[in-house]
Amino acid sequence: MRTSVLLLFLVPLAACGGPDTTPADASRDAAHAPGTDAGAHDAAALDAHTTPSTGPWANVTANLAGMASECGSVSGFAAKPDEDLLVVGVALHGLWASTDGGGSWHALGTGAGSDAITNRTTSFVFDAAHASVFWEAGIYNGPGVYRTDDDGLTFHALGDAHHDDAVSVDFTDASRTVLLAGGHEQAQTLYRSNDGGAHWTNVGTNLPAGTNFSSAPLVLDAMTHLVGCSGWGSGTSGIYRTTDGGMHWAQVSDASASGQPLVASDGTIYWSVMGGGVARSTDSGQHWDRVGDGGVHGTPIELPDGRIAALGSSAIVVSSDSGAHWQPATESLPYGDSVGVAYSRQQRAFFVWHFDCGMAVLDDAIMRHDFDWETH
Repeated sequence: MRTSVLLLFLVPLAACGGPDTTPADASRDAAHAPGTDAGAHDAAALDAHTTPSTGPWANVTANLAGMASECGSVSGFAAKPDEDLLVVGVALHGLWASTDGGGSWHALGTGAGSDAITNRTTSFVFDAAHASVFWEAGIYNGPGVYRTDDDGLTFHALGDAHHDDAVSVDFTDASRTVLLAGGHEQAQTLYRSNDGGAHWTNVGTNLPAGTNFSSAPLVLDAMTHLVGCSGWGSGTSGIYRTTDGGMHWAQVSDASASGQPLVASDGTIYWSVMGGGVARSTDSGQHWDRVGDGGVHGTPIELPDGRIAALGSSAIVVSSDSGAHWQPATESLPYGDSVGVAYSRQQRAFFVWHFDCGMAVLDDAIMRHDFDWETH
């Protein structure tokens, strides 16, 4: 039985605009820099979004609506698998949690000595063997990876791996010492730590020359890792695998894997492919096949009964045959620019979220759709 649960949600690369250089690049989002006064939403940007449906989708942005932020205001969201807790990142303002299904939100990281999270959250990793432990990764604005050991009361920045699209952890090791962090929209940039995040080494330089952005890592064990290379940049896309801790990499698929993969409870790996569809492996990433169609996209998630869910072209879709076929599970999505999908077992509901490049959290940033996995 697998002893870890990973729920990881990434900002789609296409949503992040043009090329990045470094996190300190003065040209990045100058109009949305930290320290900007709180203000009203950009009306033009709000009008550009599709009006949320009046069907079963419910707006649960609550007290986060209008909070001063920047481009990518609400880019990372997760439903904690072992408790009734929703967690969302608000750029510049850290992590916020809800214990009532999105009716209200309260700040995390308020404990004494907690490091402030100011980045744009891009992924979460939850440790199923230690309920109070999880990791956050994000881009821009300070450190890229944080860890909490007290369920979000305090966070501690991990080393100098900045500007990261995702973090992955070796759950085969009880000490959780090996981590990988993928650099945001950067080729051959994949940070590895063998001391829990205190120090990092860029093993991405060992990827073949000319590969695309190495943003999406997956640690299988201390020495076996995968990385998805893809994005708007030039270069070879595909899935690469190492069995020596990143010293050497071999391409195992030409699928342009995007976002963080799902490792399901049966060990199957599902990885979203740019342009739609899913790459699937049943042998720890050695071989891959393609399932689904162009309408399936975004980071896949696993429902409590083992079915796989993902964003579809117009609704959340669910597969009961390991991704071969997908059926709509919800009414039409409330907007066409959803960043991702999460499912709360305790709330028995799906959640989707989105953002724009204005300076505040959108009024409809987080939407909920009730879905009882036991009866649907």
